[in-house]
Amino acid sequence: MSEATLPRASGFRLQASAFAAGMRRGIRSRIDDLRLSLSALSGHKLRSGLTLLGIVIGVFTVVSMMALLNGLQKSIDKQMGALGTNVFVVQRFPAVQFGPLSPEIEKRRKITLSNVIALRDALPQAKQVGGDIWEFGKTVSTETANSPGTQVAGGTAEFFTNNNLPIVNGRPYSEAESLDAARVAVIGASVADALFPGGADAVGQKIRLGRLELKVIGTIERQGGLPLGTNPDATVAIPITLFMELYGTSRSVSISIMAPGANEVKRLQDAAIAAFRRIRGLPAQEENDFEIYSNDSMRQTFDELAATVTMASLVMCAFSLLVGGIGVMNIMLVAVTERTREIGLRKALGARRMRVLMQFIIEAVLLALFGGAIGVTLGYGAALLGQFLNFPAQVPLWAVGLGLGVSCGVGLAAGIYPAWRASRLDPAVALRDE
Repeated sequence: MSEATLPRASGFRLQASAFAAGMRRGIRSRIDDLRLSLSALSGHKLRSGLTLLGIVIGVFTVVSMMALLNGLQKSIDKQMGALGTNVFVVQRFPAVQFGPLSPEIEKRRKITLSNVIALRDALPQAKQVGGDIWEFGKTVSTETANSPGTQVAGGTAEFFTNNNLPIVNGRPYSEAESLDAARVAVIGASVADALFPGGADAVGQKIRLGRLELKVIGTIERQGGLPLGTNPDATVAIPITLFMELYGTSRSVSISIMAPGANEVKRLQDAAIAAFRRIRGLPAQEENDFEIYSNDSMRQTFDELAATVTMASLVMCAFSLLVGGIGVMNIMLVAVTERTREIGLRKALGARRMRVLMQFIIEAVLLALFGGAIGVTLGYGAALLGQFLNFPAQVPLWAVGLGLGVSCGVGLAAGIYPAWRASRLDPAVALRDE
């Protein structure tokens, strides 16, 4: 190494050593500030707790609402998976409706089984066209057991494939059975568990639905319950004509249509609308008296709902955090006033203005961070309660980060002025304070 290089290397080492020493002093200072802040907050537990309420409510609102939307998203995804990617539905009323139906919608004519057959004949390009009707809250029984709260589906032979309900044991009913009111049934997994416990094979057994005795010819593969809509596991599917014989013909039939491929759904929807308008005898100037929904339309509806709920929750959170920030600033100003002599003594002993400033900023951020952590914890509790109620609410990690980050930001913003005011105190004046 040359003589010119030695002083340069020595200078670099000295600079690195000085930088490391400065870093150590800075870390020790921040640790001391953190210890002082924790001591100050623990000395006024009730006051600190009451100050946190606004931040707790704001963060809890965001976390719990995002968990709710996450659960709704899973439910919609599961329902769309049940419908099938290349299936859409024609029905009398909208699939999703907020508030009461308008008088025009309520006066719509019901869709009948003959409409299903006519639309099937009018759409030879469709892979299959089927119909189904539902009745809820029924009890299915055997001689030794019963299954209350069962939903009964009356469907054509296409019911199982159009609704993505594979048969795990036995078989589905045929087209002839669906039109001849055959006394047969295909049952869901939870119905089979209730009526035939202990792993007994349900196929070939007899069940009673209302006044009818039915033979079980198949069981549906276990799907898992859905928090929204129908539950395939609690379903008893019977031929659609048998359903009408049992419950009457006053209900409107939903028509499910399967396209040959996912890329042909839109074209087939347009053809189905035109064909069904002719079947219903609607003049050109009259609006449709039926609705069509598919995976895409359900997704669009959910996205609109999610955007509205997210905006509402963020507005509520903003107001709560504003109140919480005002509370934090107020309590920090009180703390500066109460500890005027302490601040003066520290500055008289050599504490720099930045040291005092950082102490009060850290105290404000810690106070807000505790509120954010409590809000996140309560949000997780709400999500667990939702899961206990069979709603798959799940807190997304980004909502946790958002809640904690925003609460820290509120604490930082609220603590800057009180910390600046504390750092500007004159030591001589502060020490004379009573």
